[in-house]
Amino acid sequence: MNSLNQKVILITGALGGIARATIQLMDQHDVHFVLVDCVAEDTAFLQSLNSSWQYFQLDSSSASAVVQMRDQVLKTHAQIDCIIHAAGLYQHIELAELSYEEWNRQISINLSANYYLIKSFLRALAEQSSIVNIASIAGHQGSIAHTAYATAKGGVLALTKSLAIELAPRTRVNAVSPGLIDTAMLRGMSDEKRASMVSSTPLKRLGQPEEIAQVILFLCSQASSYITGENIHVNGGLYR
Repeated sequence: MNSLNQKVILITGALGGIARATIQLMDQHDVHFVLVDCVAEDTAFLQSLNSSWQYFQLDSSSASAVVQMRDQVLKTHAQIDCIIHAAGLYQHIELAELSYEEWNRQISINLSANYYLIKSFLRALAEQSSIVNIASIAGHQGSIAHTAYATAKGGVLALTKSLAIELAPRTRVNAVSPGLIDTAMLRGMSDEKRASMVSSTPLKRLGQPEEIAQVILFLCSQASSYITGENIHVNGGLYR
């Protein structure tokens, strides 16, 4: 994966489980990180990195905040080689209890933020650049009490296919759809529900963030240079 050396990688949701694993994996390739999350920086984690990094604490579902961040980033980096939108919000709310405000918040974070990032950095995308959108198994098969989340992730899949056509040949656009991954996002699920879903998974276990990170790394690298508009399922066989 030497094709990643010295590349500028923008990652949102940077302190979440999948993003952290991706950062640690890519850190082996001497890249330049632009890291974004809505929480304060984890100084110990960031200082452990060998690669250079910038950290921005902001809400990526705010278009104006993303534009301001872009302006700061482009003072340091003339172009962006890869965008990975890993920020997300997953909450268990049945439709009868799902408020209009919560619906809009989940759509904004899980879908609109992708658009804000890509739109803002469009002119800065490098030749042979790559965008990796994080979708979900929920975007393919639906999910009870996760209507807004599943709807947004279905939108991410459509966004991926549309932009793969529109941004070619300069930029490849792909998606990864994780299944049950052992991150903080999943820990909000009841033990009974989680056990039931693990039992339904042919591999009979939760996935690990590192297993998603490997696929993201592949899609960002030139090892996937003839792949665009695709979605890769990483779910232990739960959805095929």
